[in-house]
Amino acid sequence: MIGAIPNPIKTHIVSFPIEKVKVAVERITKISKKYKLTSSNTVFNQTTLEAYELLSLGVYIDISLSEIAENKTQITVEVRRKIGSFNQSSEVTYANIHLNKIFEFLGKAIELDDSAFSDFQKEEVQFEIKKKKDEKFIFVYLLISIIIIAYLLSK
Repeated sequence: MIGAIPNPIKTHIVSFPIEKVKVAVERITKISKKYKLTSSNTVFNQTTLEAYELLSLGVYIDISLSEIAENKTQITVEVRRKIGSFNQSSEVTYANIHLNKIFEFLGKAIELDDSAFSDFQKEEVQFEIKKKKDEKFIFVYLLISIIIIAYLLSK
């Protein structure tokens, strides 16, 4: 492949036990609707997420965990294309955005304990319900406006 750019990889070492980081990786899909779980291998501590992008079929995001010490875990995240490879700098820019988002969500998921995470999920559900109500209100408002305008134009 001429012009292929290597997959972006980012590695961090965190001061948390591997079990806590595993739970945080599982929570990424609950924190962000953009990322979906594709596969998970608990024996090798590897998880693959997927995300769709606007003008491509999307990317796979491989997350690998390694225990360095009792309270130290190495997190390695690699972003790869679903089909083909990265061959433009703009594609790599989007991949780096995914890397930053994944580590941002991991940080948020690690710092939330179980009760705080369930509270976070309840807030997200309430926000989605409010958003749907607002969308329905806007739809009804637009529909009534169109009916009134059509009525006035028909006279």
